[in-house]
Amino acid sequence: MRVSVLIGSRNRPEVLRRCIESILAQNHDDFEVVVLDDASDDPSTYTQCIQQFRDPRISLIRSETQLGVAGGRNHLFKRASGEIFFIVDDDTVVAEPNALTHLQQLFAAHPEIGIVACQIIEKDSNGKVSWKVPFPKKSLARSPDLVKQPQFVSYFVGCAHAIRRQVIETCGDYHPELMFGEEELELAYRAIEHRWKIFYEPKVIVHHYPQPSVLTHSNAPASELYHHIKNRIYLAYRYIPVPYLLSYLPTWLTIYFWMSIRAKTPLTMLRGACAGIQMIRRVQRRPLREPAISYLRAHNGRLWY
Repeated sequence: MRVSVLIGSRNRPEVLRRCIESILAQNHDDFEVVVLDDASDDPSTYTQCIQQFRDPRISLIRSETQLGVAGGRNHLFKRASGEIFFIVDDDTVVAEPNALTHLQQLFAAHPEIGIVACQIIEKDSNGKVSWKVPFPKKSLARSPDLVKQPQFVSYFVGCAHAIRRQVIETCGDYHPELMFGEEELELAYRAIEHRWKIFYEPKVIVHHYPQPSVLTHSNAPASELYHHIKNRIYLAYRYIPVPYLLSYLPTWLTIYFWMSIRAKTPLTMLRGACAGIQMIRRVQRRPLREPAISYLRAHNGRLWY
C-alpha cells in the first residue's frame, strides 16, 4: 500500500523544510510527498525550498487562491497516488522513523480501519508540552496512560492523521466550506456513518510546533473564532440528534460567546452565527443514526457538548 504524504503550507517555507526533513528520514520504501503552496505571497520561496532537497519523491503544486485547511487537503487528495493519505501540517515533525511503516501495516491488517489518529505532542514557544490526542480532557485526567494505549476512538486531530483512500471515495472529501476548524470532526461523523472505524496508534509520534494563524483576516484570533462558531452551528444542525442537540448547541454557543467577550470582539459571535445559519439553509438535516451513536458512546465520543 503506497503512502502519499500530503502537506499544505502558506508563507512558511522554513517551517515546511523541517517537516519535509522528518518525512525523508522515514525508513519506509514506497512513498511520495505532495506539497501545496496555498497562495503564498512569494511562490519562489517554495520552489527554492523543494529544489534544495533534490528528491524526485517530492512534488510541489500551487493554488492561486487561498483554499484553507479543508480545501487544501481536498486539492492534495486529487494529486495523490497512494492508497494511504498521511496528512501532516507544515509545523509538525514526524518523530518516529517507522511511522509510515506502522501506518502501512495497520491499514493492511485491518480493512475496517478507515482513519488513523496519531500521538501528537504539542510544544509551544514557551517550552510547554501537552498532548493533542482524541480523548476528552476528563478522561486523560483520570487515566493519563491513555496516550500510550492503541484503541478505537471517535475522532482524530487534524494536524497529523492518516486516511485510507477508500474513505474519501465512499464518504467524500473534506467539506470545503469548513475552511478552518471542525473539518476533521465533520469527516469523522461521515466515516463512522459509513461504518469505517477510527483507530488511535500511539506508535506514530508527531511533534507539533504551533505557528501563528495564516488566515488572511486582519484579526486572526477573531477570524478563527468566527469559523468555529459557523462550523459548530453547521455540525449541530446536520448531525446531532435532537436529544443531544438541546444541550450541545447552547453549550458551545455559550463557550464561544465568552470567548468573543474576552477577545473584545463581540461582533464575531454575531457574524459567525449568521454565517452558520446561512450554511444550514443550504443543507438537509440528517442526524447520525443509532449505529453511529453507539460507536460514539463506546469510544469517548462527545454527544451532549
